[in-house]
Formats: sequence, C-alpha cells, structure tokens
Amino acid sequence: MRQGNIIGGRIRLLRELRGWTQQKFARKLRGAGHNVSRDIVARWETCESPVTDTRMLGIATLLRVSVVDLFPPKRRGRSRII
Repeated sequence: MRQGNIIGGRIRLLRELRGWTQQKFARKLRGAGHNVSRDIVARWETCESPVTDTRMLGIATLLRVSVVDLFPPKRRGRSRII
C-alpha cells in the first residue's frame, strides 16, 4: 500500500493530547481558513491522504508545535539538500 504521508501518527497523538476529537480539530482548522472535514483528518491520521505544505503549517500552528514536531522522531533531520 502506498503511504500518503508520514506525519499522520503524530497529528493524531498531538490532537489527542489536547483532548480534541477529529471533528473538533477539523472545526478548528476550518476556523483558521482550511477547508477540512473530519473525514480528511481521519485520512491524514491513517496516512491514507497527503497533507499539503500549507495545511501542515496550519496544523502545526493550531497545535502550537513546529512543523518539524509533526514528523516522527526517527525521520527528523534525515533530509539532505544536494
């Protein structure tokens, strides 16, 4: 199966740490200008759907973390610019 993103598990963890349901999280993202439904959040969290860079920034801002914090710890810092 092709993976749609690598940050879904972290999104779920950070959302749950705040006590937010997927519905509440989607509502907060809509309030911040992102057209997101609960179904989209569910697909992100199960890594079935990609997360755009602008939505990633919105998610990080809403969760009050850096974009880097959305990535699993073992994936951080592995990118190299050639």
